[in-house]
Amino acid sequence: MTKAKKLIEVALPIKEISAESVRDKSIRHGHISTLHLWWARRPLPVCRAVIFASLVPDPLDANCPKAFCDAVQDMLANNLLYAPYPDIPYTAIYDPMPDTLRNRLLMFIGKFSHQCQLNMLAGKSTPSKDQIQEGCLIKWESKNDPVVLRLARLLIWVAYNAERHPEASYKELATEFDLAFNAIKEAENNLYNTPNRHLASADVEVKETALQAAIESFQNRMPSVFDPFAGGGAIPLEAARLGCCSYGNDINPVAHIIEKGSVEFPQKYGKPITYTHEEFMALYGKEGVKLYTEKFGVMPTGNVEIPNRLSFDVEFYAKKLLATTEAEVGHLYPADEKGNKPVAYYWARTATCSNPSCRAEVPLLKQFYLANTKSKKVYLNPIINGTDIQFEIKHGKYDEKNLPGWNNRCVLTCPCCGSVTTTEQLKEQFKAKKTRERLLAVITESPIGKDYRLPNRAEFESLEYVPKNQERPTERMEVGNNRNFNTPGWGIELYGEMFSERQIFFLNNLVRQIKLLSIQRNTSYDKALATLLAILVDRIAIANTSFGVWHIGGEKLERPMGRQAIPMVFDYPESNPFCSSSGSALNQLEWLTRYIESECDYPFAAILKNASSGEKSQFEKKSLNAVVTDPPYYDAIAYADISEFFYVWLKRTLGTLYPLNFATPQTPKTDECTALKHHHGNSIDKAKEHFERKLTDIFRTIEYQTNDIVSIMFAHQSTEAWTTLCNSIIGSQMNITGSWPMDTEMTGALKSQMAYLESSVTVSCRPSERNGFESFKRVKKAIEAKVTEEVNALYELGFRGADLLTACFGQAVSEFGKYETVEKADGSEVTVGELLELAKLSAFNALLRGFEGLDEYTRFYIGWLQMNGMGDTDFDDAAKFARVGMSVNISDIFDKHLLIRTGNKQHLATYKERVVKDKLGIEASDPLIDQVHRAMDNWHSGDRGKILRHIKIVGSEASSPFWRVLASLKELLPEGDDLTQVQGLISNSADLIQHCSDEITYTQGTLFE
Repeated sequence: MTKAKKLIEVALPIKEISAESVRDKSIRHGHISTLHLWWARRPLPVCRAVIFASLVPDPLDANCPKAFCDAVQDMLANNLLYAPYPDIPYTAIYDPMPDTLRNRLLMFIGKFSHQCQLNMLAGKSTPSKDQIQEGCLIKWESKNDPVVLRLARLLIWVAYNAERHPEASYKELATEFDLAFNAIKEAENNLYNTPNRHLASADVEVKETALQAAIESFQNRMPSVFDPFAGGGAIPLEAARLGCCSYGNDINPVAHIIEKGSVEFPQKYGKPITYTHEEFMALYGKEGVKLYTEKFGVMPTGNVEIPNRLSFDVEFYAKKLLATTEAEVGHLYPADEKGNKPVAYYWARTATCSNPSCRAEVPLLKQFYLANTKSKKVYLNPIINGTDIQFEIKHGKYDEKNLPGWNNRCVLTCPCCGSVTTTEQLKEQFKAKKTRERLLAVITESPIGKDYRLPNRAEFESLEYVPKNQERPTERMEVGNNRNFNTPGWGIELYGEMFSERQIFFLNNLVRQIKLLSIQRNTSYDKALATLLAILVDRIAIANTSFGVWHIGGEKLERPMGRQAIPMVFDYPESNPFCSSSGSALNQLEWLTRYIESECDYPFAAILKNASSGEKSQFEKKSLNAVVTDPPYYDAIAYADISEFFYVWLKRTLGTLYPLNFATPQTPKTDECTALKHHHGNSIDKAKEHFERKLTDIFRTIEYQTNDIVSIMFAHQSTEAWTTLCNSIIGSQMNITGSWPMDTEMTGALKSQMAYLESSVTVSCRPSERNGFESFKRVKKAIEAKVTEEVNALYELGFRGADLLTACFGQAVSEFGKYETVEKADGSEVTVGELLELAKLSAFNALLRGFEGLDEYTRFYIGWLQMNGMGDTDFDDAAKFARVGMSVNISDIFDKHLLIRTGNKQHLATYKERVVKDKLGIEASDPLIDQVHRAMDNWHSGDRGKILRHIKIVGSEASSPFWRVLASLKELLPEGDDLTQVQGLISNSADLIQHCSDEITYTQGTLFE
């Protein structure tokens, strides 16, 4: 039987997914990103939407199982929440969305709220939390919503089982779903209500077995989803949330530990437990009673119920760990005379002035503010006496011209004598270990915010008690990777050198105490608990280095590596791990427990493997139902290099629990699927060859193991990376069937100035059979027909501009990928790069078919805007565009100021750049884009008479092409002055058309008088 296309192959609500994904990046408490730092995690809304759309069929496909159509009809078609838009809110024209089962399914995934729709149509903004409608799958609040998750899981269940049992009805499958899911809930209740279930007994074993059997019985009838590049765990997390059999691989041991802490342990062990009073006291004692009281209130005299055993235990043992560590090292962080603990200590590295007659020891400060907000400014004011440099704390703004920073681009200007010490001379001092570190200020917490003061005697004296020459981690940074590490150039090559003497003393004691904790380590639960405590140590370690930054605008500590690098810093905040403020150890613990409690509501955990994907034996042939993955972005992120900081500490805290995972001295690098030249003898060609070979091998294995859809998220912007991805997919006997852009970096608008293919893209693929060879002429004709069909279909769903082009790209590749080779007339093979160009040009032609009858210059302007936006593009692109179905000369394009050239780049001209020609667009015979730009300038001027006279000439009828072009510009222009003028004209079009032909003499006046 022919399978129906999956939803992801025909449509996705990309605007809605993008909007919620932008919001996802600002969500903190309970989000997977807050468990442990990892780089380039995909936003959860994208992952959830792509997984769901990869598992359910298109209800409008002729081969869609009837049971699934009935399910959508019953669950979504009668619910007003999921009614399609009466007017698509992000298009400039009236665009009612047809009420079909497919569109209902799209609205279930993501739909703009009613208020957001009204605001979008009115050109107003909506707070991010209110943009997506309640009850939609991608919304943050839906992640634990039992109603929404039941709908999603039941739709997946029906889709999966109806394909295997076509005779089964929706009602039958729904009944079986409820029976299977309710069996899990019943087994959970039986187990979790059993007092002292942590103690081994025949009764507990029976109930644990029953629960596991119920989960397996349910998941045996749900699809399997595999992520071969699981990284930070977002995709396996969302696959498990949807009830699927979720699998994840990653070669990196750090990623593997993060995955276990985020998508396995909270779901398995973050469950309720009931203790008898005697057992609770035996386990936790008075410290446990204190914690229980703080969290839940009065301690009961009978059975003690804990809502989340794992979260409680992590907090209990972490506080015990920190208390014993503080007893060892707490005296090094003295409180003030009122008993208040400092939040942080502000340090600067110092270097010696190179002037032999001066030799002042100068703090390498780039500026002097400790706090610089709108309402608060605090700075260090230098007091210089000869070569002695002291400071005082002052409030207010200082004169930056008279008090410039002493460290300007790593060049020291001595404040004592004015001599310059070059970067090379500074580096020599650092490499010779002749520099020092100086405590300049102490940061404390007050009822009204942060306070700043000079260090007191006790704080200076405490530093004398810190042991010197302590044992430090000796693992070496990847010194060849100068993009992510510039510290080796300053003589800092070992991870142990990232910490001050007090910091390393604290961390060494913390690691020693974690090994002494009385946690039994012989059960899987104990291993989970120990793993999460090790993750806590990682969080504490990254917040306690001498490479953090004090954010003067936010008055907070920023940890290193947020930008995938460890840059050299010359001043840093040293956190007080025993305070209760942001950055403290207790604060790190809170992030951990909040995540555990946020992801414990469902019983499905992922199955994880610390291994490179590509082993065919991991899964049987064609046994996987779907692969959803986010592969490495070519050379964008050096995962093995920058994760090594955490490997250093995890090896010390978990090495005995995970001996195989931490068997190597440092992270495995040679098998990592990246194109990093410093791992390949600094050869770009060898790095590229390694990446392409590795990616193709993994995709070939995926093709062998998978019987249905493969969805690949990809965010690298370069054409080279895209070519590699396509070559790997096609070279592994798969074919691309769809492509969808997702913009997760927006700053509030749903449009951007990014050029084509610069947003992240998800492509759907299928294993496919290849025919022999075909001529480029025939394939080109098929691509043009396919793209034209796709443009028409997606335009009705509200796709515009670069989004529409990217969506068409998958259809173009699908025609190309049907053949082993596609040859030109001269016998040479067509490359993927040439195919990308053909796809763009075919879509361009298809888009311009909607503007037939318009002059060539206007068609060029609109087409270019759709393809490239207002951003800079390469000069050669203009010549290519002028050759595509148009009769304009490239020189005319520049002469008409449609494009503005700067060097070897050019950008589309704004109306202001074009109306410098006085007579532009004033005649009825002028190109329409000239008339539109003149109208925009007139509107901007506010001269009502001028604009009405112009409208009478160019747009006196509502059906005039003039207004049609303005509507297109409104849809395509990014935020800015051009869009503002277009919106003004369109919103006042009725009034302008009505009055432009009045038989009166227009005098100069404002539009709004």
